[in-house]
Amino acid sequence: MNSTQSHWRWFFIIAALEAGAAFFALLIIPREGRGFSIFRLAILGALFSFSIIWIYFAARRPKWLDSFARRASIVAAPLLSLTLAVALFLLRYLDPARSLPYFQRLSPLLFYLLVLALQASFFLLFVRYGLHREDHPRRKSVLQAAFIAFIFLLSSFFFISLTRIGLTPDKAYWGEPGVPLMGWQFALALLGGLVVLCIVLYSRNRSIDIILPILIWLVAVIIWLNVPISVMQNSFYAPINPPTNLPLPNSDAGYYDSMAHSLLIGYPYQGDIPTRPLYILLLAILHLLVGERYNLIIAGQTLILAFIPVVLYFLGKRLHSRAAGVIVALSAIFREWTSLLISSQTRVSNTKTLLVDLPTFLLIALTCLFTLRWLERKDWKSALAAGGMFGILMLLRTQSMLILPFILLAALPAIGWKNKNTFLLLSSFFLAGIVFSITPWLTHNYLISGRITFDAPFEYQVIASQYKYTGNLDLQSVNLQGKGLFGILLTFALQDPKYVLGFIAAHFFATQISGILALPLIQPYNGLFTPINLYWMQWDGSLSWYNLLLVVFYLAIIALGLGASWKRLRWAGLIPLAFSLGYSLANGIGRFSGWRYAYPADWISYFYFGIGIAEIFAGAALLFGADARKIFTPILPPPASSTFKWAHGLLLAGVFAFVGASPWMAEGIASPRYAGQTSAVLSAKLSASSAVQRLGIDLSQISIFTAQPQAVLQIGRLLYPRFFTRGTGLSSANPWPAYAPRDFPRMGFLLLNQTRKDALFPARQMPDSFPQAADAVILGCQREDYIEVRLILFPDSDSAYLSAPLTDPCP
Repeated sequence: MNSTQSHWRWFFIIAALEAGAAFFALLIIPREGRGFSIFRLAILGALFSFSIIWIYFAARRPKWLDSFARRASIVAAPLLSLTLAVALFLLRYLDPARSLPYFQRLSPLLFYLLVLALQASFFLLFVRYGLHREDHPRRKSVLQAAFIAFIFLLSSFFFISLTRIGLTPDKAYWGEPGVPLMGWQFALALLGGLVVLCIVLYSRNRSIDIILPILIWLVAVIIWLNVPISVMQNSFYAPINPPTNLPLPNSDAGYYDSMAHSLLIGYPYQGDIPTRPLYILLLAILHLLVGERYNLIIAGQTLILAFIPVVLYFLGKRLHSRAAGVIVALSAIFREWTSLLISSQTRVSNTKTLLVDLPTFLLIALTCLFTLRWLERKDWKSALAAGGMFGILMLLRTQSMLILPFILLAALPAIGWKNKNTFLLLSSFFLAGIVFSITPWLTHNYLISGRITFDAPFEYQVIASQYKYTGNLDLQSVNLQGKGLFGILLTFALQDPKYVLGFIAAHFFATQISGILALPLIQPYNGLFTPINLYWMQWDGSLSWYNLLLVVFYLAIIALGLGASWKRLRWAGLIPLAFSLGYSLANGIGRFSGWRYAYPADWISYFYFGIGIAEIFAGAALLFGADARKIFTPILPPPASSTFKWAHGLLLAGVFAFVGASPWMAEGIASPRYAGQTSAVLSAKLSASSAVQRLGIDLSQISIFTAQPQAVLQIGRLLYPRFFTRGTGLSSANPWPAYAPRDFPRMGFLLLNQTRKDALFPARQMPDSFPQAADAVILGCQREDYIEVRLILFPDSDSAYLSAPLTDPCP
């Protein structure tokens, strides 16, 4: 080991100066009374002693100092840094009301020790291993690519700042940015990547590639399921109300779940074309497994969605290293954790809501991984599998088809400009995979509607309603009869192209801006156990000067991540970016952006940021002589043989065709539950019930009541019962009639059979038993948009309730 006496001297001089700075920082804190407390004097004495000791060592330079740079010391220094950092954070934020005075007085000493420990960590590595510049050529090429990316990102930043495109709200629809990472969560994610890098460098255990993804999945499951279901109490998509006190779905979540119930009662999709059929099938399977225990349905969904960080880990690992994968995976885990914690404070889409945003995120990440493998290996099998996955993604979110041009644009240079025949061949396999996945469902929809279509008609109405100057999202004003959606959009775009391009660009950039804002900003933080500061909800498109500098720093690190990905895999390294840009464009064309609409695309910022930070960590490790082969993931070689084999091709095609056909095949899960339940049969069933008889109701009263034109007598599955007192309900822009605020107390619910009906049961007091997903016979009056229930019978428990005498006619 070479002598480094002169370097030790400078280390101690700097340490002494820092001790003096901490000494004066403590001095200028306002005094207690007339003089310093004994506590502060003790800390001042300690800092002064440190300064004297370091000056002494700088002057004498003991010869044994180099021997101090042992592996134990090298490990102890960063552990001490971590301990001090955690101590500082807990002292400041664990219980700020009690510990803030102690933090103010101890922080100069603790910050000094933290800086000293960090310096020692790097200095001891330098003493033991020296500096190695063998990796300089690779680093130079990475930085060159990063510089180009940074110029592009910075230009976009200035363009958005000057034009306000993506910042100025669109009057048709404008959502707030998505939930960001908290600062301390962000730090933990970076620390996790650094720890994994150290383990990889010092461990010879090859099982780490098996352990890490399993551990990431377990961490996600434990953290997400550890958040109690009570956080959904006042949420929008799954509020908890009596009498069930369960997080029953509402709005879009209620649509998907009710469609799942329609499969289980033998009226699949109520004879219509559903939207998001694969997700509906998943919910139906979960109901088959656990019934109506929504806590278990949410748990089952969480077990699946916990693969999101696992897939992101594999993506980050393929593009860079295990450390990058861990940083990205932990970022996704912590962001979702925050989203769960604020479920009742603002609108969110998370693992406890039955929405398709996170499943779409999972499929986008998985399809991205398959596509990356295709462009690495350049074989027909990988191309077919990637195409099949993309087709499955389209069945979950149809607008994902706009990602396709971005994939093909990246695939052409990735495969090789000079290999156009190979590109055409592999692209054909990719497109064939898409066709195998989507053809069964398109066939199903053609047999129902006579048209080749992916989604329910109301989905096209939503998009068409956005291509107007006023009355956006008013579906009643949109008539698609005899008209094509593409024709409506094209006609409006040609009439006013500047206007259309303006809102497409606004929502496109807003989705990407949401990704940048997923990284933490400098905002007030009041403590670990205080309500989270929802600063992004009031964001007006402007940033303070220090947050502007922070965003520029983020852009620089993201550019470094892009440069590192480009260096390793060229165009294939930009595939995640292609997916994000394609989905952002879909948001722009649909005229939606913000919060849950941005989730499938806005992960790209913390993804490439994680790669950029991992590149910095890797550069530091290589500078101290680390083995690059241990740090970076090897690039996949092309297969030894890429000869097409019919058996393998048909097997892959069959798998994707089966998945694509599964929502169609699921229509046979159950036979019609309420077949033959005519009005006469239902009247007899009501009159024969002892519970109905105890209410003083006989067959003649039922017959007289049902003779009225407005009378309704039906049997079906009762879904999502909620009791509301006078003047309360579930408020939204377009609430379900069953849950809209009204001026009388009532029980609101849905009745599901061949159709879906909103129903209200007026009641001054909440009924004793109003079971979820039970068969119910209702007798009532048809109002404008709901059924006013007079009599309801639950045949299985033979319990009945009456809201008003049947002798009172329908209004």
